[in-house]
Amino acid sequence: MQKLNNNFYHKDFISVEQFSHKRELDKIFTLADQMKEKIEKRRIIKDLKTFCLVELFYQPSTRTYTSFLAAGLHLGAKVIPIHGMQAYSSAVKGESLPDTVRTVEQTTAADLLILRHPADDASEIAAKYASIPIINAGSGTKEHPTQAVLDLYTLIQHFSNLQGLNITFVGDMKYGRTVKSLAKLLTYYAKNLTMNFVAPKVLKLPNLESQWLKNKQVKIHQTENLEECLSSTDVLYVTRVQKEWFEQKGKLRLYQQLKNSFIINQRILQKSKKKMIIMHPLPRVGEIAEEIDNDPRAVYFSQMRNGLYTRMALLRLILLDR
Repeated sequence: MQKLNNNFYHKDFISVEQFSHKRELDKIFTLADQMKEKIEKRRIIKDLKTFCLVELFYQPSTRTYTSFLAAGLHLGAKVIPIHGMQAYSSAVKGESLPDTVRTVEQTTAADLLILRHPADDASEIAAKYASIPIINAGSGTKEHPTQAVLDLYTLIQHFSNLQGLNITFVGDMKYGRTVKSLAKLLTYYAKNLTMNFVAPKVLKLPNLESQWLKNKQVKIHQTENLEECLSSTDVLYVTRVQKEWFEQKGKLRLYQQLKNSFIINQRILQKSKKKMIIMHPLPRVGEIAEEIDNDPRAVYFSQMRNGLYTRMALLRLILLDR
């Protein structure tokens, strides 16, 4: 896997493990701040006016799909959105991902391809066969690096210092790619971290990820009881139990048993810090009560907007910054 080495130009972005230093993230965030200012002041941006981007989505998406689409358009690029791949493309006929990637590159004359796919290794495969940069917009249960970047950007906006942060992840740790990516990304940016992973036993964080974090000297606590770690939590990162992975495995009955394992409401939050923030990659399906939306600690809607700014920054860095 190609490291960034402080240079994004024409490189694939498929994993948070491509980062090697905090300064690479600072580079994204500095540019994201500039993008935010331009958007808020309604300035016309033409940075990518000669470029063509393709969004190739094999899975449903609202936030990632629309923010990448908007990011390209706000930068002046031509954007070709391709979704419903599992239903309407030649994938239905059995076309392989390598052939689809090479086909789309040729038929669109794209300069960059943004891929979302249910297979864990999809982005690595696409990068192997494409001659243009690939951005991973979510691969299976393994990675969602651009979500991790916007999540970290959100954390920086709310904490002057991330050192010693205590973050509690709640929900699906087994299939949840956003949790895995953010947990890893935080280790590049801060030390002395404590991470609580709250999940039913069948959805606990896989050993591979927990060992990776332990090797980075992260203090890890796995539990099924949210209340035992809530009082010390600085960041409550909530995720849904993901029905789609249970459907694939024919375990919908188990999903029904687990989907309401944790519901964040005002009663639960009585034991939490007043300055804690509540995040969620969304969509939610009942695990955060709507009564929490007006709680000043709830940042999941502004968290979404940060996806626009950070993805604009990534597109520009990959296509323009030599």
